[in-house]
Amino acid sequence: MDERILWPVAQRKIVHGYDEPLEAELAVYSLEEVVAEKLRSILQQLARLENRGWMRNRARDYYDLWQVLRTYGGDLDLTDFHTRLHEKCRLRDVDFDGAEDFFDPRMVSNVGQGWRQSLGPLVSDLPEFGTLIDELRPQIAALL
Repeated sequence: MDERILWPVAQRKIVHGYDEPLEAELAVYSLEEVVAEKLRSILQQLARLENRGWMRNRARDYYDLWQVLRTYGGDLDLTDFHTRLHEKCRLRDVDFDGAEDFFDPRMVSNVGQGWRQSLGPLVSDLPEFGTLIDELRPQIAALL
């Protein structure tokens, strides 16, 4: 409710698997907004670790980033992405200097330890965590 949206909201048709017709659209976050939110969320968890000594597992954030970037990365409008991401982070009192800030060893270790437990029941073809991280690093670097 208190999240500031920095990209235009998109209108998308509802897709469902039922036989009855459903002609409706919803206002949804743009994929650029989703990517920025996921990145900001990772930084917030690192801040919680530093301030409180604990953090929640962010496996879903890394998986979602990987899925969006590998599937739609070429379709994203990255105009001012770096600036908007800094703005989104500033609103939550976090910041970054570069792509490696999203791969803090403590975060990567925490996510890696809970990878299968967090996502295995939800994702049938879950990639190995190390493979996903290796693919995600250059994708995030390209955004910034």
